[in-house]
Amino acid sequence: MRRGRREPVTGTVLDAANATFVAVICFGLLTGISTQLQTVGPQAPWDVDPYDAVASFATMIVPIVAALTGVRYLRWRHEVAYPSFALVEIVRGCAVALFAVAATDTAYLVAVLRRGFPTPAPFRPELAGLLGLSVVTVALAAWRSAGAWSSQRRSRRRPDDITLSGQPDAVDDVAELLRSAPANLAPLHGLCVRAADLLVAWAGSSALSPRRHPWLFVAAVSFGAGVAAAASEFVHEGLPPSVGVGILVVALFGGIVATGGLIGYALVGRYLHLVHSPRRA
Repeated sequence: MRRGRREPVTGTVLDAANATFVAVICFGLLTGISTQLQTVGPQAPWDVDPYDAVASFATMIVPIVAALTGVRYLRWRHEVAYPSFALVEIVRGCAVALFAVAATDTAYLVAVLRRGFPTPAPFRPELAGLLGLSVVTVALAAWRSAGAWSSQRRSRRRPDDITLSGQPDAVDDVAELLRSAPANLAPLHGLCVRAADLLVAWAGSSALSPRRHPWLFVAAVSFGAGVAAAASEFVHEGLPPSVGVGILVVALFGGIVATGGLIGYALVGRYLHLVHSPRRA
C-alpha cells in the first residue's frame, strides 16, 4: 500500500522501520566485510576484544530482531491502519536493533580512536566509510524511531496502555504472514498455508515449542547456531588436528552462542512479546 494512503501514525512507524532496516543492512555490511574477509579483517582496529566481543553479541541479536520486526511489518501490510499493539511491537523491535547497532558502532569508534588503523592499511578508506555510513544511518533511524514512539504513544487513549498480554505473539505473526502468501500463486499459497497450520499445531502441542518451554527452545536453537558457526570456522580455517579438539571447539562455540541467546532472551524476550505470557509484556 502506498505511503500516502496510510493512517498518519502507522505511516510514521513504518517510515521508522524502513530507516531501521537500512541501518541494519549497513551494519551487516560493516561487520560482515570487516570480520569475514581475511584480507580486510586484520586492517580493522576493532578486530580484537573487547570491541569484537560487542559486535559478536550484536550480530546474534540484530538479525533475529530485525527479521521478527520485518514479519510484523509485513503481516499487516494490506491494512490502512495497523493495530496499536503491532505498532508498539514494531517500534520496540526498532529500538532493540538500533541499540545493538549503536553499541557496536560506539565500540568501533573507540577502537579507531585508541588503536588507530595499522600501517599499511590499503582498505582504510573503505572501512572508515562503512563505519561512517553505519553511524549516520543508525542516527537517522534513531531519530525517526523516537518520533514514531512519540506518535504511537499519543495515539493511544491511555499513554500507559502498552500491555501486549493476550495479543498475537511471534508464532502467530509468522503463521499469519505465511497464510497471506499471494493467492494467485496457488502451489506456493497452499504450501505456505500448510506450513502455517503445522507451525501453529507444533507450537501448541510440542514439548519443544517456544510457548511451552521458551528457555529450552532458545538454548537449543542458539546451541545449534553455535555448532553451525563452528562448522563454518572449520571450513575457513581447516579441520582441527584431532577429533577431541574438534568436539571441544564445537562445544565451546555452542556454549558461547547458547549463553548469548539466553542472555538476549532474558533482556528482550518479554519486551518484544516473543511468546504468549499471562503477565504484562
